[in-house]
Amino acid sequence: MTPQIRILCLGNELLADDAFGLAAAEELRKRLPDMEVVFTTEAGFRLIDYLSDAELLVVVDSIQTTTVPPGTLLVVRNADITSQSAPSPHYVGLFETLQLARKLLLPVPEEVIILAVEAVDCMTLGGEMHAAVKSAVGLVVELVHEIARCWKPTGADPDGNSAHDLQHALAAVSARCGPDRFTVI
Repeated sequence: MTPQIRILCLGNELLADDAFGLAAAEELRKRLPDMEVVFTTEAGFRLIDYLSDAELLVVVDSIQTTTVPPGTLLVVRNADITSQSAPSPHYVGLFETLQLARKLLLPVPEEVIILAVEAVDCMTLGGEMHAAVKSAVGLVVELVHEIARCWKPTGADPDGNSAHDLQHALAAVSARCGPDRFTVI
């Protein structure tokens, strides 16, 4: 049976705050054992196999924007991103991979939610994860649990409003953990 929701945690366990994806995957597997959780260090076209055969994909990663405090969880739906710009024509990221997979008629989800925690240092080999970044692991687990609880598969929601489902999940977790821990893009 095809899983409806897949949690794809990205990162590199050797690079300080970039190890967030692995830490989140380990905690998600412990606390939500019925959820399909995948961790990978892969990027670009190598992600295609991880994207296939799910109705909802939740991507967990770290990011360095320097616009919010470390440990803040940035939440975005792929449907809310109007354009992506790659650093070079040779770069292929998550959005480009999803776009190609759709053009190839591969069974990738239309609905993608990205949970990216603001990092401090994603470059130090063997470095410790910043305490504020590490503290966001529990927040991600709470939010993934609520997303899974609130999410309705395609066709099951008469309004077809997955943004509404995400807002319900965010409201529930904000009530427990505080609204200052999130930034919705």
